[in-house]
Amino acid sequence: MQKQMLLFIVLTIIALSCKNKEFKTEPATQKTSQITEWESLNYGMFIHFSMNTFTGFEYDEGQNPTTTYEPVDLDVKQWVRTAKQAGMEYAVLTVKHMSGFCLWDSKVMWKGKEYDYDVEGSNYKTDVVAEFITACKEEGIKPGLYYCILDPHNEGKIDWESRVTDEYFDLVKGQIEELHTLYNGISEQWIDIPSKLSTEQRFELYGLINRLSPGCLITCNNGFSDGVKVQNWPVDLVNGERTLPPASGHDPYKKINGVDYYIPMEVCQTISQNWFWMPNDPPKSVQTLNYWYQQCQERGANFLLNVPPDRNGRIPDEFVSRLKELNEVIDNPNLLPLPKSLTYRNEITVSSTWHNRPEYRPDYALDEDLTTRWIASEGLSEAWMEVDLKEERKFNQLKIVEPYGSYIKELEFQYKYGDIWKTFFNEDDFNGNLLQDFDLVSARYVRIIIKRYTDKANRHNVVSKPKSDTPIEGPSISEFQLFLRV
Repeated sequence: MQKQMLLFIVLTIIALSCKNKEFKTEPATQKTSQITEWESLNYGMFIHFSMNTFTGFEYDEGQNPTTTYEPVDLDVKQWVRTAKQAGMEYAVLTVKHMSGFCLWDSKVMWKGKEYDYDVEGSNYKTDVVAEFITACKEEGIKPGLYYCILDPHNEGKIDWESRVTDEYFDLVKGQIEELHTLYNGISEQWIDIPSKLSTEQRFELYGLINRLSPGCLITCNNGFSDGVKVQNWPVDLVNGERTLPPASGHDPYKKINGVDYYIPMEVCQTISQNWFWMPNDPPKSVQTLNYWYQQCQERGANFLLNVPPDRNGRIPDEFVSRLKELNEVIDNPNLLPLPKSLTYRNEITVSSTWHNRPEYRPDYALDEDLTTRWIASEGLSEAWMEVDLKEERKFNQLKIVEPYGSYIKELEFQYKYGDIWKTFFNEDDFNGNLLQDFDLVSARYVRIIIKRYTDKANRHNVVSKPKSDTPIEGPSISEFQLFLRV
């Protein structure tokens, strides 16, 4: 009761102090000093850490007891120190993901009692948010917070589409208010699954955050989008989840309801495949990560790279090492490893891309990174990819890697001779991984034809969601490489 009274007094004092001040009630119509500062941050760390880390489910539904959360060697300072050493300027922490588990001791009343699905209810009661904010200040890192609206633990079921109830929205407001009252200096607020809120509710949260943290910029997850269209309003920032801005660059000027606004962009990508730490989930190559970093720079977007701590509560050594490699390459591009394959990031044309998803772009089959892949549409009789080597090249070795098992049965490899496609190799018993030598070939254009394959249900697909059918994929290739073996 004393804690609740203290919180009420603090909130009342803040409310009274803010009464006569003016705060923005909608996004900026031109670049402001706050936006200029945020754009200059350039590169940040997304930190996904919650109940999901310990249950091993990316979409954890909050059905496990609080004691499931057990970071035996929690070191939040190590997270932020790693971000600083990696050359990052800001960090965003998942303070409440869809499991409903909170990384701080929430005092908001819920269902007639103090909220109890949080760190205080576990055996590891450290206020992770407080530790994070303090560590950011010590390292000169701008802190941001992520809060998810979808919450089956508190909503009673998993429902991606329906609007929230008034009762649950009061919980959301209370916790957002609590966060921006207890912790100072929050520079960015992420709202995930904002489509469950009405426009009026989003405006209410927008106003609440701006009253309590006037320097905080707000983004509602725009999903797998290139940032051309703002999906949820109001926001100060638009984001692309695993998706870059258009090749022409991000245009921050957006006309919404007849008014021009200045809305910069943030691209979030994962260092590994999953958002939360999972076993046997290696980091992407330094070439791939550098590509995303450089493309964000060239296309006018901040780059927010997700680096998840493990179940001990520390960022794993393999992630720390990869970030160090990346930072060295950013500082000195000459250190970037040279491509080994003749197909590396060359122009590619394909028969189709699965549901046109940007996460499965054709060029992912040419990036020398086994953690990325191209997927063709399902239900077709065959699929193909054609690569332009830019000039005639000699090669005599071929490498093909299929991710997540062997579903491709028969492949044909061809090169273009004049206007005629000639076959130089057939494989009618493909087992998912092929390294094949053959007589020397000289050509500019090469292609793979997938002659026979089996569609597959793949829970590793990024659009896979609990309580939904597992997505059916067409054939998938993570690497198509050609070499000149001496």
